[in-house]
Amino acid sequence: MVITQKRLAIAGLVIAVGFLVLWGIYTAAVHTTAESRPFQFGLVGQAESVDPARVGNNVEKLMASTMYEPLVRWDDQTQSLKPCLANNWGYAKDAKSIIFALEGDVKFHSGRRLSALDVKMSWERSLKSSESPVTRSLFSTIAGAQELINGPAKEISGIKVLDAYTIQVNLTEPDSAFVYKVTHPAFWVVDTRDVIEIPPGTGPYRLDRFEAKQGLTVKVFKNYHGLRPAIAAIRFTCYQDENQGLNAFKAGQLDALDSVPRSEVSALQADTSRHRLVKTPLMGFYAYAMNVNKAPYNQLSLRRAMNYCIDRELLIKNVMGGVGQPAKGILPMAVPGYNRALQGYNLNTEKAIELLADTDYFKSVNPPVLEATYNTDQGHARVALALKTQLETMQIAVRPTSLSWEEYEKKMTSMQLDFFRLGWDADYPDADAFLYPLFHSSQIGFTNLTGYRNAQADRILEAARAETQSNTERIKLLRRAEQIILDDAPMLWLVQKEVVSLIRPDVQGFKRDGLGLVNWLNLRFQEP
Repeated sequence: MVITQKRLAIAGLVIAVGFLVLWGIYTAAVHTTAESRPFQFGLVGQAESVDPARVGNNVEKLMASTMYEPLVRWDDQTQSLKPCLANNWGYAKDAKSIIFALEGDVKFHSGRRLSALDVKMSWERSLKSSESPVTRSLFSTIAGAQELINGPAKEISGIKVLDAYTIQVNLTEPDSAFVYKVTHPAFWVVDTRDVIEIPPGTGPYRLDRFEAKQGLTVKVFKNYHGLRPAIAAIRFTCYQDENQGLNAFKAGQLDALDSVPRSEVSALQADTSRHRLVKTPLMGFYAYAMNVNKAPYNQLSLRRAMNYCIDRELLIKNVMGGVGQPAKGILPMAVPGYNRALQGYNLNTEKAIELLADTDYFKSVNPPVLEATYNTDQGHARVALALKTQLETMQIAVRPTSLSWEEYEKKMTSMQLDFFRLGWDADYPDADAFLYPLFHSSQIGFTNLTGYRNAQADRILEAARAETQSNTERIKLLRRAEQIILDDAPMLWLVQKEVVSLIRPDVQGFKRDGLGLVNWLNLRFQEP
């Protein structure tokens, strides 16, 4: 068959017309959805601020994530980092510096174009504004960060603006985890030159209205640098507790609720005609930490025996409403590098009896009573009581002790508690976020609240931070460190965290990642 110029022209015209028709259908669908009602999202808890420099809980973090963005974002589906405000990045060979190349067409909600200097000023603002030792620790490996905290310096000297769209971060020591830390809200970029209470961001939504402890409304940002969201507005409403939020959902006031009462999970699962339950594994665990330098917790055999005394599946079923997974080890399954082959701790009474025989716990006439301390909360009280019941089957005496949050936090952070509840959520999507802050000896008195010290574990964790060439080798090192720490048992690991959200049937694309966040660009209403 001979293809003539005329036939080529006709074919080209047909293709062009077909493309225009398809494009018209697509834009009409997007327009229809975008102009529809706002997405009503109920959150259990309160928000004092949505400024990323001051974000302190999951409610605030979820709200702020609509308006602000990091240089790189976590992709739960591929378990990897993806470009966001930066389109490329890379470490130096010595792992002591990293360069980020920014996108050139990003605008703040104020209309001003994003530059590398904005990133530097935003990060410095976060560090100066934050009073959280955990947040400050995220900046700790940046050269000059400590000098800014202490006062004499006016900038972080280790952050260098190379040109309008390139920034270099110099580190005091190798830190392969730093690129993951950048996903934390403290590193989300704001327009510092617009001096208002809630500064402009670059996210897919812009601020419409915020009322502390009440809620937030955001509207689509028409000059967003990425794909335009399908939903025109999101309205967050805060509720004091899960029952209040569930009542609002049942009354038709919400399209989604971020968490539900655990006592209601079974009933809600049985009736899926009016809603969907979305259960998401989180990068977090629930445990009881032990001060390994205080008797009787300074006995390795006792700490390991306690871990073998616990029926974690029974605890989850009877106390936690079936929400959560047994924590056999340190890293939750949502964390990249999770080792499915890890044996960890399961209920094993024979092993527990064998280990208890190696301790001096029963050598005294009156064995010491273990004081299990937790902050006042009905859920924590039930866990402490279940812990007492299970440990006492092995004749280990336990006395649950409740403290107000203020007193509990003060005593915990000053290491005045010997056996205490510890919930830990990853500040960044990496195994380092658990192993280094909780168990490296340099963090004792800051985030290492057990006083745990193991020179071999320290060396391996440091080697993992120095490894930037091969993520496979880095994961191997982190797994080795986890096994060493697990064998030393400075904690009684109980549950890997999960969150259960409630969604209307006509909501599509709702999914939370291991950090508890939502990809707002995937969210849409099902069209009639």
